[in-house]
Amino acid sequence: MIIANITAGLCNQMYFFSTAYALAREWGEELVIDPDIDGNTESTYLLDEFHMPLCKKIIYPKRYCIGKEYNTVLPKIRERAVVIDETYFEQVGEYVTIPKEKFMSEYPGKDIYLRGVFLTRQMFTKYLPELREIFTLKRPSAFVEEFEKKVQGVTPIGVHIRRQSFTVLGDDNGIDFFMAAIVFMREFHKNARFFIFSDDLGYVKENLGTADDIYYVDAMNGYRGDIEEFVCLMKCHHYILTRRSTYGRMAEILNPYEKKTSVLCGGNTWNDSEERFKFLSLEDVQRLSKLFKIKKIEGQFHREDLQGKVNGELKKELIRIGLDSEGVSLDDKRWIMYQKAQLYAKEQEYGQAVHLCRLLEDQYGECSDGFHKFFGDVLYKFGKVREALVEYARAARGKGIDTSHCQDAVFSNYEKLLKATKKKHYIIAQYRNHSTMYISQMQVIGLLLARMGNDVSFIFKRNIIKVPEGALNTRMMDWERILDNKWMDVILQNGFVMGRFHYGYPCYDYLDVLEHKNEMLQKIADKYPDEETIIIGRDPEILGADIPFQKIFVDFSEPFDEAYLKGDVTLSEIGRMYNEAGLVITRDRSYQKKGQSVIRIDGGLLEGVQWNVDVEIPCYEPTTYTEDYLDIALKIADFCN
Repeated sequence: MIIANITAGLCNQMYFFSTAYALAREWGEELVIDPDIDGNTESTYLLDEFHMPLCKKIIYPKRYCIGKEYNTVLPKIRERAVVIDETYFEQVGEYVTIPKEKFMSEYPGKDIYLRGVFLTRQMFTKYLPELREIFTLKRPSAFVEEFEKKVQGVTPIGVHIRRQSFTVLGDDNGIDFFMAAIVFMREFHKNARFFIFSDDLGYVKENLGTADDIYYVDAMNGYRGDIEEFVCLMKCHHYILTRRSTYGRMAEILNPYEKKTSVLCGGNTWNDSEERFKFLSLEDVQRLSKLFKIKKIEGQFHREDLQGKVNGELKKELIRIGLDSEGVSLDDKRWIMYQKAQLYAKEQEYGQAVHLCRLLEDQYGECSDGFHKFFGDVLYKFGKVREALVEYARAARGKGIDTSHCQDAVFSNYEKLLKATKKKHYIIAQYRNHSTMYISQMQVIGLLLARMGNDVSFIFKRNIIKVPEGALNTRMMDWERILDNKWMDVILQNGFVMGRFHYGYPCYDYLDVLEHKNEMLQKIADKYPDEETIIIGRDPEILGADIPFQKIFVDFSEPFDEAYLKGDVTLSEIGRMYNEAGLVITRDRSYQKKGQSVIRIDGGLLEGVQWNVDVEIPCYEPTTYTEDYLDIALKIADFCN
């Protein structure tokens, strides 16, 4: 059996699956998928949107798979499988694989659990024809169909410009490269049309501007839109790519066009010898980018043009706009996505409507009371009752709202939250180091309380862990360590932004706070003079006896010790936190202390591990708002009110 650990973004998932699929085909073994995406706000399992072969999956209870240093493996897997990363693969001719005889002699009777960074295309190119069939959309897309019509009779060149974390690392190639590459490709292809795909179109539009042969593609449809854009990119004939981005690289690999040319910046970092690659040196970029003429975009999208259009007619017009979104501003995009969410709700596709609402917050910070009420309505109809309560609590603050249509028993437990309540200020003091790749329980609790209309501040520790010698995935772990600390500098300056929370919550460095603890905590509290300050955490220094604020201890009872931190805290420190807290959050049924309030979490909110199940995971389903997190945050807010 080959078990594939599928994590990270869309195309990393495709790389990891392709490697495992090729190995399973080569060995004649069963392939099992482990969609280990939980806790990572950038990672939603997306592969079931394609024509995936019949594969069993391992479905975890939420956050089960987050472990210390992110290397924990389900015990049932450890008993029967060997964890293998990319370093165990060997070159066999033009193919990179695991020699079966070697593995069987070293690990007789064991399965393989693939967990690593499998970004070498030679691991799966032998089976590219099959993979090209697999990575076609399971459900038809009108957006892709219209793109195919748009590129008929021209030479479509896909330009993928990845920024986001790449800019933090200084590895986004720079806009001058893309200017130079467009000039370079115009010389080769007189009938060229450049279709721009980017995770930061606002920046790209401002710096590339407008031209008759440039189109900005934006499906504006959440994760489904990301997949639709990927398929459109895959259907281009030639490419200009961000060097290290797997999104553009996988589209180029899966593209079957035999005469394609792909332009990259710098040297050959993929060790590919095909003649189709053209590499622009820094000298080339400097010379050619000067020939690129920037014309500022002046055209604008007019919302009134959509007035009177409904349902199918409106959908068709929104697709047309997405295929040439040059005049669409970020605010326009937010408005369009809201229109799409309302269309989905009318068609009773509540999952898609919920997903777009989540993305509206993620990308644009949409937070009007009307939005929260609408979000609550579609969540309730989608069966996400506790999450709907959070939205209603936000919309109701200060004036109340009508929730008479909500007959669920859960609502009666939180009636106070749906009435006018006084805003609080919460300080979140988690124990683990800050990670850009995983969202912790304490972070989620704080974000939920903020979502209900409270003010929230965060205290974070830097990721200063040295990668241990001999650890698996040392390259990835070291990259994460560097990235985490660079992002810490960013959030200390700009505030904490995570997932679909776009508000820049104040963030403080743990060591800075400890240097003058009481003085610093009081200074943080003084920023909210009209609000009671409450500290929620599990750090013994911040929840000490000398802290003059109400303290809430979220203990380390299983399974809420999501990073196995209990082993790093002494029993005496844990005891002190229990004693000092005015409220304890616990799964421990036996814990009680006279005069102390206790919130006991319902263990039934977490399902057990499902081994080898055949179930589809829709791209819109995952959320960091798991039922137990929601239950904790709602009970804290109810207690403090």
